[in-house]
Amino acid sequence: MQPFDINLQHISNHSPYAEMIADDPVFDPSIHLALEKPEYTLSLADLGYGEEINGTTPTQVAATACFRVLSDEGVQAMYHVCKQLEAFTTSNARIDRNTRGGIYRSKFLRDFSRCPELSTHLSEIMQTELLPLTIGHNMAHLNYQPLTVGKNVDKWHIDTLQVDTVMFVTDPNEVKGGEFQYFKGSRDEMARLKANGESIPADKIIAPPMPGAGYAVLQQGNYVVHQASALQEQGERITLVNGFSYADMDTPDFTAVDQLVHADPEGIVAAEYSHHVALRAARRLQNLSNQPDFSLSLEQQADQLRMVQAELEQAIYQLENARGSKLHHFGD
Repeated sequence: MQPFDINLQHISNHSPYAEMIADDPVFDPSIHLALEKPEYTLSLADLGYGEEINGTTPTQVAATACFRVLSDEGVQAMYHVCKQLEAFTTSNARIDRNTRGGIYRSKFLRDFSRCPELSTHLSEIMQTELLPLTIGHNMAHLNYQPLTVGKNVDKWHIDTLQVDTVMFVTDPNEVKGGEFQYFKGSRDEMARLKANGESIPADKIIAPPMPGAGYAVLQQGNYVVHQASALQEQGERITLVNGFSYADMDTPDFTAVDQLVHADPEGIVAAEYSHHVALRAARRLQNLSNQPDFSLSLEQQADQLRMVQAELEQAIYQLENARGSKLHHFGD
């Protein structure tokens, strides 16, 4: 055994759940992916953001048109997995039926979410390198239609993470309603509209056309206000929300721990967030350990360590202050 040989795991092999799905296909990117590019993207400036968000993101891409992710075989396999995971749905004040932590119950879903070909493709679209998220329950969040017709699948909100795809597992053209919609404006603008009791202008609500199952949009979820509208008649609607983070370590982490505690058990939130922060710290410390820069001064080396210290202190603060918060959203 070599000293200092540390084995870091992207997602822990230790699962919070004992039960796996009964029939889990094997994910094969050469069979299950059919990656395409979106026809257009919207920038953060298009949504009304300016200098106030400088330093919080390495890219100006805010949201995309829909684009294909899964092949026909991929759609069939993903639907087969998601139907089994429907048995594990939970609910919260924002979403009636969702399954969290599916990657712990399905290796297919886990391997899809961590697929390097997928991350590379999405990085090209987002114009910055993306990494699969290291918070397991935010890696592959599944939304299912409410059992009550006319009730929104999800309310207007921003996400608890930085980047995600929203992919239809079922064909949105086979149901009435249930559109994915985003707000062509900033989160502050949406907050003002809601605070003043004003309706959202129709021209500010964008519903990217979805050709079918296996198509997705990519967005900076913490800046793009979005919702999933209600079905207008009985039907099936399943979407997969897949989370990513920025490879650029100069971009601060964004994880809303005080919101995650409304979606997942406290022990899971605490463990997954701590795991996520530990890996970010390890990435910074790895460079200091393996590639020391002998030209830096005492103060400059201290600054390197201080960046790790600051992020750990912020994480500790979030963990210690997550309880008692309200679930934030902008309503229907």
